[in-house]
Amino acid sequence: MTAHNIGLAVILRTKVLNIKNNKMLTKDFYSIIDAELDALIIKYKDDKLIKKHKSAINNQKSYALLIWFLDFYGRISNYSNFITDGDNDSSCDIVFDSLDNQGNKVFYIVQSKWNNADNSEKETNKDEILKALNDFETILRGEKKGVNEKLKFKLEELDLHLKANGEVKFIFLSLSQYKGSADENIEAFRNNDVKTKFEVIDINRIRVDYIDRKYKKIDPINPLETYQNPEESPINIEIVQKGGSVKIEKPYEAYMFLIRPKAIWELFKTYNFSLFFKNVRNPLLQSQFNQEIEKTAIEESNLFWYYNNGITAITYLLPEIGKKAEKITVTGLQIINGAQTVYAIYRAYESASPTQRLKMDSEALVTLRLLKSGGKNFDLNVTRYTNSQNPVQDRDFYANDEIQVALQSASYQTNIWYEKRRDEFRETPKGIKEVPNFVFANVYLAYHLQDPVSVLKNHTQRLKTHKDLNFISHKDHKDGLYEKIFNSNTSFEDMLCAFYIFDTIDGHTPFSYEDTFKTNLYHLLALFKIAFTKYITAKKVTYSKSKDSGKEINVNKQIIDIYEKGEKEVILKTFKFINQFVEKQIEVADNEEKTTERMFKFLFTLSHYQKIYDALEDAKISVKDIDDIVLKDNDDIIEGDKDTEVTGEQDQ
Repeated sequence: MTAHNIGLAVILRTKVLNIKNNKMLTKDFYSIIDAELDALIIKYKDDKLIKKHKSAINNQKSYALLIWFLDFYGRISNYSNFITDGDNDSSCDIVFDSLDNQGNKVFYIVQSKWNNADNSEKETNKDEILKALNDFETILRGEKKGVNEKLKFKLEELDLHLKANGEVKFIFLSLSQYKGSADENIEAFRNNDVKTKFEVIDINRIRVDYIDRKYKKIDPINPLETYQNPEESPINIEIVQKGGSVKIEKPYEAYMFLIRPKAIWELFKTYNFSLFFKNVRNPLLQSQFNQEIEKTAIEESNLFWYYNNGITAITYLLPEIGKKAEKITVTGLQIINGAQTVYAIYRAYESASPTQRLKMDSEALVTLRLLKSGGKNFDLNVTRYTNSQNPVQDRDFYANDEIQVALQSASYQTNIWYEKRRDEFRETPKGIKEVPNFVFANVYLAYHLQDPVSVLKNHTQRLKTHKDLNFISHKDHKDGLYEKIFNSNTSFEDMLCAFYIFDTIDGHTPFSYEDTFKTNLYHLLALFKIAFTKYITAKKVTYSKSKDSGKEINVNKQIIDIYEKGEKEVILKTFKFINQFVEKQIEVADNEEKTTERMFKFLFTLSHYQKIYDALEDAKISVKDIDDIVLKDNDDIIEGDKDTEVTGEQDQ
């Protein structure tokens, strides 16, 4: 029996498919927004400003972009009350005031800049931002020459607002990509004035927010609202005293008491989704579970406490609470369990009539467990265990990490979307494949970090412990791999390249831990990088333009290009070549027992894997060695089934 016959998993699929790339690349997303702008222009064709700018498409589209912006972020449909128009030029701006969630008036001044599809992929023109800054500076100086009565009135209000120490926020809205070219100019414009804010909303920010709302069904942060950070702000909560609250002294201080729906409504109205930053499952905009909570809160409010598990929150400063206290102040609040409850109650209370609100507040009670933060590790463990009754995976606890957010954002430029939290995409566009980050973690660890042994060891221990070490810190477990995989050097391009190779050999959906794991696939994936680099270097003239012949080849970009063009046969041939190479290294002639022993050492012992790695490094690989590989229907590159027979004992 050869190593070929004893479990080097995955059966070759030789049919190479030409994949049509339906990505949400920048231009693709631009087309979506531009089509919506065209629809608005048609819808409001009788609007005087639409008519005014009819001969100048740039100005007409910029105007439509302001209408879109108000509707998408502010849910404001009566746009005509907010958009002003200069008499002596063709510019359009939003100038309006609104009360923030603390009851303070804030002025918002927005200028939009429409651009064509080609410029959507380019960096925002610095001169455009400088011109906007100049316009904003004129507004701050209170100059009213050449403006209509509507704008003049708003500017007079703004001047009084600023003299009363009011806050103003300027927004530059563009469908190009802002990369910081005018940051110094913006800071000079703000002139260290804490009451003057400035934000650039570019096409990348809009795309992330658009995907959040349309495909994740969650509301993005609204730039037309003042953001309050509940992790830093003092927060007032009205509590219900029924015989006093319950206090826990050791090892960490905590309280348990009751609150009314109004208190929850006020919390969410003030802090919105930032209340749940550390929660493993932010609430969904549309959820049958949420709808049931809403219905109970309104129709059976007297039974709400009996049906609901309550809310758990962490605070940095836990106050002393007297037996008669009805209002408390905490600093640094995060709701780590009960996000669905909070959001459902908020929605129910928001839509309720005054009479229904009185009924809810007189009958409905919600349990709040308030814990004092014990540091990052303690807080994470509390989050983990308070959610343990629900089907939560280790990866869910890192979904809000900065690196996870950055990887997902980068994935939106491709047709492979990075799923950082389970089931976060309620739907996806046609042609988009959502791939869980545990798949990316495994292929990246094997291919890019060249550590397939850790992949296999993690898999075998996960079958026993249900712990995924790829998403557990080394601080919490001696073998935790999270920081090794996810750090400042981790790029989505490297992950995507590894996934494309993996998908060529084993691709199928839906993804699950078990269905995506084959015994030796990850070892061959690691070795693939060595063999294919040798092959692509030998074939450099073919894959590089003559003017680039002296430059180092970016192998990952080459693999991505090959895959996306549907020319995956060379990937399959390279895999078959590697498999044959490994078989020759492992097999001991006429000795099945010795072959099996060497195979397990190759799989589970890094030093034995390294020997084959070194042998492949030393081997000379020509173009013909790969190109002459013959692929046949049902050809077995690597044979075997799922790794159910591997127990992990072999590495002892």
